Amino acid sequence: MILLRLLILLISIILSSLSWQSPAQSQYEGKALDAYFNNAINVNPFAEFHVTQEDALLSDVQQLSQWQTHTEFTTIAENSVLWVRFNIANNATVNRMLTLIAGSAFIDRVDVFLLDEQGRIIQSARSEDEQSSATNLSRKSFKMHFVSRSESTFTIYVRIQDDAQTLLPLELWQTEAYSQEASVRLILLGAMSGGLSLLATYFLLTYVLQNAPARFWFFLLATGAMTTMLNAEGILPSLFFLPSMTAELTSLSLVLTLFASIKITRLIFDPIPSWWVGTNYVLLALPLLGVFVLSDFNQLVALMAFSIFFFTSKIIATVVYHKAIDLRSAAIYFIGWIFLGLVGIFEFLSFLNRDDYLSYTALYPFAFTCIGVMLIGVAIISREQSIHAKRIFSQGEQIEQLQHYNDLFQHAAEGLYTALPNGDLIQVNPAICALFGYKNGDDLLSNKPNIADFLSNTKGADLLLGELIIQKTVLGKEMKGKRVDGSEFWFSISCQLKKVNGENLHFGSLFDITQRRLHQVNLQYLNTHDQLTGLFNRRHFLQMMNERIQSRENTKKFALIFLDVDQFKVINDTCGHSAGDVFIKELSHELFAVVSERYAFARLSADQFGLIVDFEDSNELRILANSLLAKVRKFEFKWDRHIFNQSVSIGIASCDDSIPSGEELLSYADTACLIAKESGRDKIQIYSPEMGMHSHYKRDLFWVNEVNKAIKDESFALFYQHYRPLNKSDELQYYEILVRLRTKDNDLVTPEFFMPSAEKALISNKIDKQVVEAYFKWLQANPEHEAKLGKANINLSGLCLSDDDFQYFLLNAFEKYSIAYQKICFEITETMAIIRMNDAVEFMTKFKRLGCTFALDDFGSGFSSYSYLKDLPVDFVKIDGHFIRNILHDPIDLAMVSSIKDVAVAMNIQTVAKSVETPEIMVQIGKMGVNFAQGYCIAKPEPLTSYTDFSEPQHT
Repeated sequence: MILLRLLILLISIILSSLSWQSPAQSQYEGKALDAYFNNAINVNPFAEFHVTQEDALLSDVQQLSQWQTHTEFTTIAENSVLWVRFNIANNATVNRMLTLIAGSAFIDRVDVFLLDEQGRIIQSARSEDEQSSATNLSRKSFKMHFVSRSESTFTIYVRIQDDAQTLLPLELWQTEAYSQEASVRLILLGAMSGGLSLLATYFLLTYVLQNAPARFWFFLLATGAMTTMLNAEGILPSLFFLPSMTAELTSLSLVLTLFASIKITRLIFDPIPSWWVGTNYVLLALPLLGVFVLSDFNQLVALMAFSIFFFTSKIIATVVYHKAIDLRSAAIYFIGWIFLGLVGIFEFLSFLNRDDYLSYTALYPFAFTCIGVMLIGVAIISREQSIHAKRIFSQGEQIEQLQHYNDLFQHAAEGLYTALPNGDLIQVNPAICALFGYKNGDDLLSNKPNIADFLSNTKGADLLLGELIIQKTVLGKEMKGKRVDGSEFWFSISCQLKKVNGENLHFGSLFDITQRRLHQVNLQYLNTHDQLTGLFNRRHFLQMMNERIQSRENTKKFALIFLDVDQFKVINDTCGHSAGDVFIKELSHELFAVVSERYAFARLSADQFGLIVDFEDSNELRILANSLLAKVRKFEFKWDRHIFNQSVSIGIASCDDSIPSGEELLSYADTACLIAKESGRDKIQIYSPEMGMHSHYKRDLFWVNEVNKAIKDESFALFYQHYRPLNKSDELQYYEILVRLRTKDNDLVTPEFFMPSAEKALISNKIDKQVVEAYFKWLQANPEHEAKLGKANINLSGLCLSDDDFQYFLLNAFEKYSIAYQKICFEITETMAIIRMNDAVEFMTKFKRLGCTFALDDFGSGFSSYSYLKDLPVDFVKIDGHFIRNILHDPIDLAMVSSIKDVAVAMNIQTVAKSVETPEIMVQIGKMGVNFAQGYCIAKPEPLTSYTDFSEPQHT
């Protein structure tokens, strides 16, 4: 009788709900859209609509005529999009902060462009860029905040992309009012989510404790109900950057909810006819099929109708099969499904009536969902109590679990042991026996060993046991052990002290980490040494000088001898970089024969070396420098049929109390060396203060003048160099855009000569602008090429990262030349990315949202690379060419490239190997899993004006 009355009440509520009406149309319809209005306004009456082809650009749309007026339901054909435009006028003398709400949570994509009175794009956004927040918890999939400036008029273009019939509400809010209204909805949604989360967590935990299947399925029911509401509101798709999948995610989460409800019904009403369960499973396939067949709009209408039908079937099933259980559980279960049925009716009517944003009826679905799910959970508990379903583990089950534990203990891959608090071993597994070289556990335990017996240093055991007694747990402690044959190795040990049956026992596990420790030692060596020559590297060399300068404790005077190879470029240009590397390696050996281990000797750059020399008299420095010059003069380098007799220029700078750092001392020695080169090379020059402005200043002044003239005359020449994927077949074109400065003598100069001076003069961003403008213009003039283009890499200097004007320039350049964002990859050097970390992250994040990708150039030049890589949102790392050129012969370079590749794979970043000069190197890096190769083996740089597609036969 109670169930019948509740059913009658449900029918009356449904009938009364059918009389609901949509909220009244906005009172502003037909009036001009002014920036001053109360709270919110419906934009549709003020807007014009036009359907165009999907590839239509904003500039094309602006020229269209025959725009339509107010519409609510719009059908968008395949490969078409809907454009909406309207004006906002602010005739007042103050600015207003406004928020545009466009589309619904089920629209596939929304793009918005804000144009000023001159038709320039001053702000743009798209729905994929939206983040979930307290002010975006709504049925709308997109919002954009903007400032309506005083005494100005803006035009807004909205591009809507959807797959069928589309419900298109457009609303303009005062930002403050929008935030307040959204907060109310946030509270309601937070209360619902919190309540369902607590229910789901409680039932999941009790399921783990009691092993009650109904509780697990209720956990899925509560989780599914919560995610269904969050998906329908567009929150979860926004959080996971899947706004176009809102309808599909809502459908799938609702199907999960219904599937869990079938399981719960079967368990509560056990036994229940198998045909009923089978029918429900078959019917459940219908909404799943709709996900793949129907459009978003029709899919959701059908899904809500099916949900109401499904909820009704649950209520009927409760009435029919309630005799199988006690009346209390059946009544609670029945009422729970009534509340969930009402939720379906509310949502269905709200959707058909097209309720406005932040509907006043939102309280009912939220509250009824929580109440309905909670009552179903109470029915499950009531059912368990009514049948006294208490899980009691029998002695046989305990034995089975003990056997399972023993199997895990005996067959574990890592060494496991049990010991007394003082370290005496009482139980070990086979893995630990094999690790220490024993045949079996009896062999190891025969002499009643202690943990200290297996360590190379017994003091380490005392520290371990002392730490264990104090902290009760020790995790990942690395120690050196010794095997039964006396050999030593490294292992990691984790252990804890637990009380078992009133007795404290020491449980632990350990595994061999010898290879990892060796790798760490190698990394420490690589952190301070040059990989090619084995000498100290620049970073460590500067650190050594700084330590000596700062300590001032050593009374001995010291000086820096700076060596620069004369005309090293001749070897590289004649025989290639591989020959250059061999030359530098052999030359370093010759120099080390003179220096030996008396002085700190380092390779400072590709063809530069440095020495820290203690001296009493300056003649000692000249004698040593002359010995180095003589050694180089005698050195003869042979490569194929070529013989080279090179020389070096040497600069010497003494350190005194006025020099603040090693960098300063190095610059003095470098200046002296440059003067030695300008004096005819193969000479020695000692630094004096009069040299301070001689070379660097004149060189920078020359190149700044050349760059300014090239910017004015637009005489930069663009080159390109192909790079190719290694592990897949790809017909698309990949290349890097390179810039050359054309001098008055018509020579083409590479960036390493003029770019450092341009960066010092803060004009490097002007070069980047001309490169982008010239390449985009060329790409627009060659439209057939863009379809074949996979990725074009453009280098950016560090100054561009913090230049707001350059960012505006880029945004307008993409729109002006109709360039697809995803075709462009910007390259930023590792050094600049680290120096300007915050600017780099902000710049990358902004343009990645639009579709651009980013590459970190010259990666691996410093061992701080890994620590910074995880903070940079890059898509590619370009491995420094120093590691690639000698990879076939140097195991250290091989290990470095492998390490970089492994880190990149773990972070889902693709790798590009630079300086790939031979087919053998290309094959090797391909086997290692590097994604792309770039270098002379692939293609040489060529002028962009004579561009040709990459051809495999030609380049292999």
